[in-house]
Amino acid sequence: MGKRRPITEIERIEAMLQYANLLVSAWKGNELVGVARSLTDFQYCCYLSDLAVREDYQKQGIGKALIAETEKSLSSKAKIILLSAPQAVDYYPHIGFTQHSSAWLREV
Repeated sequence: MGKRRPITEIERIEAMLQYANLLVSAWKGNELVGVARSLTDFQYCCYLSDLAVREDYQKQGIGKALIAETEKSLSSKAKIILLSAPQAVDYYPHIGFTQHSSAWLREV
């Protein structure tokens, strides 16, 4: 889960978790195998900033289940918004997401 996340920067990871207001996780016993971390107002939009499943647990429906659990916390009128990792671009249309043509990114 750490290929695209700053897992060696402990303070940054702690802040990412502290300021997220919706966190859903998947466990196998005492082992964390997946996480969905979001910032949301629960009514209009939910930015799903991290959806990560350990590689050895992928293709078992865990990512889809994490999104479903995230949706349960939202109003039925809310939209989930995300940026895809390059290797996951084909995954999201498969589970019902549509691509939006006017998203913008600015690195600080």
